[in-house]
Amino acid sequence: MNRFIKITKNIGSHFLQMLIVIIGITLITFLILSLSPRNPAELWLAGSDGNAGIVSQEAIKAQEKLMGLDKPFIVQYINWFKGVCRGDLGMSFTTRRPVLTELIEHMAPTLVMTFLSLLLTVLVSVPLGILCAVKRDGIADNVLRFFSFIGISIPSFVLSIVMLWFFCIRLKVMPVVAAKGARGLILPIAVLVIQCVSKMTRQVRAIVLEELDKPYVEGAVMRGVSKREIMFSHVLKNSAAPILTCISIYVGIFLGGSTVIEGIFSVNGLGRLAVSAVARLDYNLLQGFVLWCALTYLIVNLLVDVLSAVVDPRIKYERT
Repeated sequence: MNRFIKITKNIGSHFLQMLIVIIGITLITFLILSLSPRNPAELWLAGSDGNAGIVSQEAIKAQEKLMGLDKPFIVQYINWFKGVCRGDLGMSFTTRRPVLTELIEHMAPTLVMTFLSLLLTVLVSVPLGILCAVKRDGIADNVLRFFSFIGISIPSFVLSIVMLWFFCIRLKVMPVVAAKGARGLILPIAVLVIQCVSKMTRQVRAIVLEELDKPYVEGAVMRGVSKREIMFSHVLKNSAAPILTCISIYVGIFLGGSTVIEGIFSVNGLGRLAVSAVARLDYNLLQGFVLWCALTYLIVNLLVDVLSAVVDPRIKYERT
């Protein structure tokens, strides 16, 4: 009974923290958007190119009322949040379609990119990071650290443009505008993987090295325990929780980093949708995108917390 109460309290605590974070993120986003010097109503009336001529103040006021922008900032946010609690993210200012519908229609490419990029990054980075730690300051470690430094140093948009030029224009093996299906996602995923493998390899190396430098490893060596047994039975097991936490961080990196990359490779995903929403000051659409990113990141963090407690019982005991 006591254990059930503790589990219930932990779950309730997690959900309360998630709610506070979501309110904080969406409120800050709403505030930043409201401080924009441009008026969404005027922008909508002027058209996408802004060449519709002079727009009267009466027309702007009427459009602001239709969009709900005539109310104070905090009232707008409360009305929006009430709608979210009912499952209504509002209407897009520009398309006049439900924001939820817009997000769902553009979600598939972003989800595929995020999942495949994360999977490939983990499959490559974790073994390389462990290898670098085991072969500390050796040839393999120095070579991998050199290439990872290059990968980290190159900005994602520069790498995207170089790959676009080389594979699409020079070799002509890939389409310049991303085709529908898996073929159109090969280059964007490659850019994300190259960037994140470079970072995660170094982070995994640091985590494993920290564990290798602990006194119990030296004690095990002095007792005659084989290095293989030390690595697989102790070091990697104790490094699992920090590595899982590191992996969870990359979910946010992929969601945020894909925004620029989707625009360069013309991938019709959520990132490209968010960029166009910024240009058009589509408040509701941007809020929906921010809410989706925050929820995804928080849910992944919650799952990682659970998995960390499973692989490392010490975490479970510390939290209960």
